[in-house]
Amino acid sequence: MSYVGNLAVQVCGGTGLREAGAALVDLVMSSMSAAQVASCTGGVLVSGSGTVAVSGVSIDSRTLKQGDLFFAIRGPRNDGHKYVADVLARGAAGAVVTADYGVPPNFPADRVLLHVTDTHQALKALSAYLRALWQGSLVAITGSMGKTTTKEFSAHVLQTSFTVYRSPGNYNNLFGLPLALCGLSSDDQIGIFEMGMSAPGEIAEMCRLARPAVGVITNVAPVHLEFFSGIEEIARAKAELAAGLGSDGTLICNLDDPLVASIASSFGGRKIGFGLTEAADVRAGDIELASLHETRFTVSVAGKTHPASVPFAGRHYVMNALAAVALGVHFGIDVDQIVASLRHLRQNPMRGQVLTFEDGFTVIDDSYNSNPRALRLMIETLCGLPCPGRRILVAGEMLELGQDAGRLHYECGACASWSGVDIVVAVRGAAREIVRGALESGMSASNAYFFTEVDPATDFVTRAVMPGDIVLVKGSRGTQLDRMIRALKTSYAERTN
Repeated sequence: MSYVGNLAVQVCGGTGLREAGAALVDLVMSSMSAAQVASCTGGVLVSGSGTVAVSGVSIDSRTLKQGDLFFAIRGPRNDGHKYVADVLARGAAGAVVTADYGVPPNFPADRVLLHVTDTHQALKALSAYLRALWQGSLVAITGSMGKTTTKEFSAHVLQTSFTVYRSPGNYNNLFGLPLALCGLSSDDQIGIFEMGMSAPGEIAEMCRLARPAVGVITNVAPVHLEFFSGIEEIARAKAELAAGLGSDGTLICNLDDPLVASIASSFGGRKIGFGLTEAADVRAGDIELASLHETRFTVSVAGKTHPASVPFAGRHYVMNALAAVALGVHFGIDVDQIVASLRHLRQNPMRGQVLTFEDGFTVIDDSYNSNPRALRLMIETLCGLPCPGRRILVAGEMLELGQDAGRLHYECGACASWSGVDIVVAVRGAAREIVRGALESGMSASNAYFFTEVDPATDFVTRAVMPGDIVLVKGSRGTQLDRMIRALKTSYAERTN
C-alpha cells in the first residue's frame, strides 16, 4: 500500500530497484486506518470514522491520488488548508489540519478530518513511526554536490544483490524526506535517501526520523553560503550525519576532501574512505577521459586493482562511482560484480546528460543546478574532451552564495578562460562576473557575452551553434536554463543512437 502520493515504484523480485515516478506501492504496513494515523501523530479525529482506510499520503493537491490522506502544510508562500475542499473533490480519504481550521459545514461523512497541533510535525511523526516498523538497512547520503548522482549510482550497484528502494527525485529536505520514508516497503532490504540542508540542525532532524545505519558524505563545497558564515559551518552541518549514525554505524567518506576527512577522523564507528588518495580504502587511479560517453579508471580494494569505467565524461563521476563501490563493499558484494555494474549506469536528465543533434553539435545538459566547485569541474571536463569545433560554456547565475557571489563567479570565468573555453555565455545577475573574469584572464571580448535573462541567451545560442561544437549548459535551477535545452530540441533534431 502506498503512503506517498504520486511517486513511482516498481518492485523487481528478490533483487532489483524500485523506480521513482508515479505511485508508490507496498508500504511497510499492508493497511493503515485513520485511527492509526491519529494515534501516531497525536491527532484528534474530529470527523469521520477511525476505520477509514488510508492508501497514501500527499502534501500537494495537484498530484493527490484517490484514497490519499492530505496533510495541509502551511508554508511561507502557500497554505494547504485552502485546498482541503479541492482534495476531497479529488477523492482524498481525508485531511490532516490544524485545530484552528475547524470542521467545514457539510463535511463528507465517509471522509476523515484530523486535528493536530502542527501538520508538518504530524507528517514527520507518521514517517518516523513507519520507519521504526521497517527492518531493512537505511543509507543516508549528504554532501554539497553529487548527492542525487551518488544515490542513483549506489542504488544501481546494490540492486545487483538486494531489493533496493531509493528516495524519489530530490526529496531530500524536511518535507520531502518524510514523504520518501513513507514509501518504504517490507520487501525492501536497503533504502537509500538523500539529506540536503540549508541550515544547521536540519540533517540532525532528518537522522532522527530516518535512523540511518550507513552514512555517505560526498564533499563539502561553498554552497548555500547565504545561510552560513563560511564553509567550515557547512562542514559542521554535514557532520550531523556522522553524529546521527552512532558508534555502531558505518561512515563512507571522501578522503580527498579535507573537511570530510576531518569529520571522519572524529567518527567512532566503522569507516570506509574513498578517493584518489593512498589512504582511501576504495581508491581510483589512472583516470582517462576517453570520450563523451566513457571515463576509464582503475579501482583498488583490499590490495587488488580492477579496471573500470563509467559511461559518462568527467572525473566527478568517478568520485560518485567510488562512493557506490564503497557501499557495495560494505554490503558484501563481490568487487568484480560491482565494477561490472558500473558500465551500465544511466544518466539522469539535466545532470550531465549528453544530447547529440543531427546538425553535428553536442550539448551537455547540466542545467539542474550549479555551484562554483561543480562548475569548475564541468569546465575541466568540457576542455578535456576532444572537440572538432568550439567549446561553448553557457553558465547561469549560481544562487545562495551570499557576499562571496561576485568573487566566486569571477573565479569561474577566469577558470573558463585559462582552461580553453572558446565562448562564454553568462546568464542573469552575478553571472556578469563570469564574463568579467574571462575577459580579464585573456578571453576576447567577441567571445564573452552576458544576458540579463535566459530567453535572449537562448536565442543567441540557438543561432550560434555550429557543427562540431560542444555546448555545456549549467546553472542554478532558478536561472531556468532548461528552457534553453527545450528550445534547442525544438529548433534542431536530436540524433538517435
